[in-house]
Amino acid sequence: MPTNSRTPEAEGLEVVVIGSFNPAIFHPEWFLHHKLIQEEDASEAKVIAIGSEVSDIQFCGLRLLCLANRFSLATSNISQAARMQDLLTLIFTLLPHIPVTACGIDPSAHYLVGSVDYWHKIGHTLAPKELIWNELLERPGMQSLTIKAQRAGDFPGEINVLVEPSARHTPGIFVLVNYHYSFPQEKIHTLASEYLLKFLRAELNPACEMVRRVADKIFEKIKPDNA
Repeated sequence: MPTNSRTPEAEGLEVVVIGSFNPAIFHPEWFLHHKLIQEEDASEAKVIAIGSEVSDIQFCGLRLLCLANRFSLATSNISQAARMQDLLTLIFTLLPHIPVTACGIDPSAHYLVGSVDYWHKIGHTLAPKELIWNELLERPGMQSLTIKAQRAGDFPGEINVLVEPSARHTPGIFVLVNYHYSFPQEKIHTLASEYLLKFLRAELNPACEMVRRVADKIFEKIKPDNA
């Protein structure tokens, strides 16, 4: 890590799986029946909705939201990342025949910035206003910046990086990284769950590390004027 590596104020993680699902099965009692959670976890779970079209439950510091074509498991506390990965492994081991077409690993972090002037400098540097925007708009500011890149390796796909003002910390910045992988067509109905778990094992930690790498590079290259 660079010597100027900063500690985030908050870090979260979401894993999104695109495929064909039966939302109604994802009930705390289903997790308890398969011994994926303890009785105490099931009794303390918050059920927001469960039905044929959507299941939305919160338990063990995680939120599970499932639609017919989209499954996600998320946490606002990065310390739950290992538990998330274990639970995803257990779920998709129990459901090996679910057709899965794509997966996204989406870690994120909020960083506090020392001053409003420095916050503006980061935005102006990442999204310069002088060439175009100052001539068209009054006091333009960066609302959101997305950078897309290709990812090689065993699971080639896209990396999408989002940087925008933090909604939780002012002045602050929010960084989100999306590691996207589309499954080979011939694997969707046969080995999709197996490929999904391999993808998570291989790429979840690198995705989480990339969030900090992006933030570290921003703070390394863009200094406060009084630095």
